[in-house]
Order: sequence, then structure tokens, then C-alpha cells
Amino acid sequence: MYESIKNITRIIEPYKNIKELSNKTILNLEDFFWKEINKGNTFKEKLYFAILGSITGNLIDFGTAGHQINLEPENIKQKFHQIKTHGLKINQIDKLIEKLQKYKKVCYILDNAGEIVFDKMVMRILKESGIKSTAIVKGGSITNDATLDDANMVKLEEFAEKIITTGSNSYGIDPELVEQKFFQWLINEPLIIAKGQANLETLMSLFEKIKLKNVFLILRVKCDVCARLIENVNKGDNVLEYIH
Repeated sequence: MYESIKNITRIIEPYKNIKELSNKTILNLEDFFWKEINKGNTFKEKLYFAILGSITGNLIDFGTAGHQINLEPENIKQKFHQIKTHGLKINQIDKLIEKLQKYKKVCYILDNAGEIVFDKMVMRILKESGIKSTAIVKGGSITNDATLDDANMVKLEEFAEKIITTGSNSYGIDPELVEQKFFQWLINEPLIIAKGQANLETLMSLFEKIKLKNVFLILRVKCDVCARLIENVNKGDNVLEYIH
């Protein structure tokens, strides 16, 4: 459907303006959220607050039916405080920290524009603790998913050790569409953080074919379909889950 829209309208990137607005909005809030994160006294507390911010960013989704987001700065702040109050329905941060400290590196599969500013802050916390992050973005335009242009716009390279693309504009990680060189590299990575619903959907199907190692999912459940893919959650829940 997305490709058809591009072909009919001859607009290569229909979400370009909203992506740029999303990035600029959260960049302007970066100092505010960094102060919120640093209210934590320990690595675990700071990482937890950063992950809550990352889930706040996961609300910046213009491709999920029935989901709406207001990009007004005060609304974004309010959403963060709501998520902070509700916490995580599934919270496996201790397992995540265990794996981070073991491997000292993580493959971080990003989701949407705007959201990646929050993910940048997670990578900043990790870098300050000696943990290297490789950021993964889409190889081409698909709805408001983050691409290399978005990564450059938010200066993701400040805290990501390197930034690579999937070589595809497919949703999530589709082994038939992503670049095979990237896919083979991903299979050998010891630790993966995947953001959002599309990565949940594609990675869950991948587990039937291959064994990815140590995958953690971070997301806000925004539809009933994805709620059914994770046990004991409902639409509106916040999740940090070790899924494989």
C-alpha cells in the first residue's frame, strides 16, 4: 500500500515533513528528558528511566491504525510522566543489564523518527557505562520509520559506535527483503534490542526459522494484534521483555 501511494503521487517520502517535525520536537526536549533520566542514582535507575523515555518515543507512530499522537511538547512530557507512573507491565531490566554487562555491546534496532532521540539517550547511558551500541535504521523510506537521514539529523553518531541500515524499506526485519549481508551479521550478534511492533511481528516469525540470540523487545502495545503476541499484556501496556 505504501509503495502504491508513492507510485501514484510520485512523492518519494510521503512522511518526510512529519518525520522532520518529530525529530525537531524531541531534540528540543532532549535536555528536559536527560535531566529526568539523571534523577536516577544508579546505572539501573538511569537505564530504567531512559527506557521509559524510549517507550514514550514509541508513541510517535503514524502507521498504526487507530493510534494517534499529539506532538505538542507538553503532551510528550505528560505522556512520559504517565508512563513513569504506570511503569512496565513486563519488566526484565535485570536480565537486560546482566546481558549488557556480559557482552559490553548491543545491536539496537530502531523504529520511528522522533523516537530515535529517546533511543539516543539510552545509548548515551550505555556508552557512559562502557557498552557499545550499533544502531540499525531502515535502508529506505517506509511511513515514519527512521532512516540514515533521521539518524544524521539527530546526531545519533554521538553515542552509537556505528550506524548501519537494513538495506531495505521493509517493515521490521524481513529476511526475504533485507540485505543478506546485514541479515547474516544480525544472526551472529550476541545481544539485540528491538523497538516497536513491526520488529515484534517479524522477529516472532523469524524465531520459527533461525535462532537469534538474546533479543529484548521494548515497546508500547498499540493494537490488539500485538497484544495477542505477548502473553499477559493488553493494548496500552508498556513492555521490556526478553523474548528469546
